[in-house]
Amino acid sequence: MRNPSYVTHDPSDGAPPSAEDGPKAEATSADERPAASAALSRELGDFLIQFSIAVHRFAMYPPGHPSLEPAADNVLSRLTKLFKDRPSLSIGVAHRQLVIGGVATESKNPVLSDLAGRLHEHQIGAISFEKCPDLYAIESLLNTLARDPDAEGQALGMLGARMPSWEKVSLYGLGYEKLELIDGEAGQTAHDKASQLWLGLARAAMAGGEESEEDSSQEPEVIAATIRAHRQEDAYDQVIVGYLLQLADELKAGDEAGESLKVRRQLSTLVNELDDDTLGRLIDMGGDATQRRQFLLDTSQALAVDSVVKIVKAAAAAKEQTISHSLTRLLTKLAIHAERGPGAIPAHADSALRENVEDLIEDWELTDPNPDSYTLILDKMAHAAPVFIQDEGEDEDELSGAARLLQMAAEVDAWGPTTHRAVSELIDEGQVSWVIALIDDTPPDSQVGRTIESLITSPEHLRRILSADDVDAEALAELVSRGGHTTIDPLLDALADSSSRSVRRKVFDTLKALKDESAAELFVARLDDSRWFMLRNILALIHESGVTPAGFSVAPFMEHADDRVRREAFPLAMKEAGFRERALAAALAAEDDRMVRMALLELRTSLPETLVPTLVKRVLTADRSGDLKAIAARLLASTGSKLALDAMLGLVVTGKNFVGRRKLAPSSPEVIATLQALAAGWPTEPRVKKVLAAARRSKDEDIRNAVSMEATS
Repeated sequence: MRNPSYVTHDPSDGAPPSAEDGPKAEATSADERPAASAALSRELGDFLIQFSIAVHRFAMYPPGHPSLEPAADNVLSRLTKLFKDRPSLSIGVAHRQLVIGGVATESKNPVLSDLAGRLHEHQIGAISFEKCPDLYAIESLLNTLARDPDAEGQALGMLGARMPSWEKVSLYGLGYEKLELIDGEAGQTAHDKASQLWLGLARAAMAGGEESEEDSSQEPEVIAATIRAHRQEDAYDQVIVGYLLQLADELKAGDEAGESLKVRRQLSTLVNELDDDTLGRLIDMGGDATQRRQFLLDTSQALAVDSVVKIVKAAAAAKEQTISHSLTRLLTKLAIHAERGPGAIPAHADSALRENVEDLIEDWELTDPNPDSYTLILDKMAHAAPVFIQDEGEDEDELSGAARLLQMAAEVDAWGPTTHRAVSELIDEGQVSWVIALIDDTPPDSQVGRTIESLITSPEHLRRILSADDVDAEALAELVSRGGHTTIDPLLDALADSSSRSVRRKVFDTLKALKDESAAELFVARLDDSRWFMLRNILALIHESGVTPAGFSVAPFMEHADDRVRREAFPLAMKEAGFRERALAAALAAEDDRMVRMALLELRTSLPETLVPTLVKRVLTADRSGDLKAIAARLLASTGSKLALDAMLGLVVTGKNFVGRRKLAPSSPEVIATLQALAAGWPTEPRVKKVLAAARRSKDEDIRNAVSMEATS
């Protein structure tokens, strides 16, 4: 598989070629063109290049130009040849690359990267052709794709149900409106390719799913569920496969920390969440045998060991058992030791598993040589419990081997390495509540009880507990109560890095219950984190604690680049001595309407005279929503300010009619609120009296009601 160089789309570096580029590209012979991809067939590569040239030509020349019909006819001719051995054809779009037949084209190919960039600007996720479209459909498609989304005012992919369609030709929008950027995307750079690829995969996957009530569009579990539930359309699968190929290639040599490590975990979770049929279907679509082999090699170095085993098994099943059953069983055994073995075993098992996968893939066509009985024995070996085995026929509700051993150790008050391992296994099984209950049942002077308590509340084991997909909230609170402030750092680490939304939520709730200065100081120490979501969470925890540590100032965070951080800093700014009015002025001037609304609600308790000009200029007379202006008008009613009076009269009076009477602005939330404010604040002012009289004569019932005696009393 060629290494697909991934580049994020940026209008500044992805401009379409100039008018001089088009004729030169069209004059290039098929033999002189750059190859679309080493793994791409010549027929598919030629079709994509001709399609790109045709789109470019339709963008250059006006309708009816003699060069247009031959370009469309050339596309249709090559498409017809492709339909000789397939019923349909789909093209996926992944930023500066196209995905066709499970193969991602080279981003360095200028012709194809230009087409990919144009489709991405239109927020098109895929194009599908059915056998066989007519020339009119091809011409209409080319003409539509040739349009400039900036000039048109809206990308095609954002049109939803209004997106153009033709018989046997379909466009699929990428659905960006369904994905709110979360968990730190704002802090990523264009060089962080793994994170950008993951975001692209999330966008492409969620474009085919239903709206979610929760903001979890980048969670691997949600993405996997969406892929599983999809209707198995080739166009959709092409894009997903393209991103998987690129992610595996990028992560095989990525960093072992930071964002790359996070994406490794997310991709591993995604693979584990996919069912075998879906995973096999995606692998089968991933190009020819050479490319599939390279994909498996990449994933063997990029993913967690259990994910590697799952992909190998899925590949074997998709190719009708071309990898031995016995070897996959032994790989499963290695994966268990890599994750749970004692001492140095995990590192050796991890290395051995990845090396054996590479050897297996090199001998891809091997069939299963083992008799059924031997296969069954290997099956039992692969799934054996790592440390403590439950007796055959034992009731599942009874204690496990680890629990029984720990209970006996507590009864005789004896401790040793095996007891330590029993505690670790129970933690891995999610039995923390049971272990806590066991501690409470031991006598106060029990060595085992105190040792277990020290063990499960230690930062090392707390991190182990928090690394699970979920955690018992009551048990977590109990651990923090017993462990004290030594538990805060592991909790903050989990709040920043856990891939589980449930764990992060429960950690936050546990931390916000700590309302003392020592905890607040530890929170403040984490404000050197550059990730917006972590800063937002820490500021929220400081606010919830009700304690402001000495020397802490929220001022820098009121100037943060991310709106979400500034919104979380605002409540703290309202409590900081000498900073309230400056923070309110900054909030009223913000572009973020939610921040403006927070400031207006805060001003309902007290409106300093110094902020009246800011309120008039930045809200009442600015380009704001009607409800924000309405709130501002009500606040200004009690100020007696001439500046406010003039601004409010200018808001409700639009001129004079043909008989010289004042003409009122049409009814709207801000006009109604302003009339009420004028009636309440300046009822005897001559200009106001004339405006109120005009309002009482209005044909609009809402305007009349706004200045009625009941409304102004």
